[in-house]
Amino acid sequence: MSRSIHAMLAVLLASTLAACSSAPPLSEEDEEALATLAAVAGPTSNVDPEAITRTECWLPSDHPIEDESVSDTSWRVLCRAHYVDDSGDRYQDATCVGDFAAEPMLEHCYRWAYYTGMPMFEDFPAVAAD
Repeated sequence: MSRSIHAMLAVLLASTLAACSSAPPLSEEDEEALATLAAVAGPTSNVDPEAITRTECWLPSDHPIEDESVSDTSWRVLCRAHYVDDSGDRYQDATCVGDFAAEPMLEHCYRWAYYTGMPMFEDFPAVAAD
């Protein structure tokens, strides 16, 4: 590769890294929601709080619930609680529904199941429940 291509790649990489590090600050609502999500998402989806190493979530303000039957301050996000058990590093996904205007903002998240909306279970046989 020529030096000019290397130089262009270096400039592109530097500008990309600068853009990533200059993310806008979080709103007070999002900060409060993320702190609550960190405390609630893993433990309420059956992850031992002592084993959790970190939690990451979608940004609540970016995921409002667009339904006239709920408050316009309601949101729904996915969170991933990372934890360690005897088999190594693991994670558990959870669906969390909250409301910026509620107190508390949310109390419970629900384990996100891969098979939601899928036509069949692939790793276990299904049994009629009715």
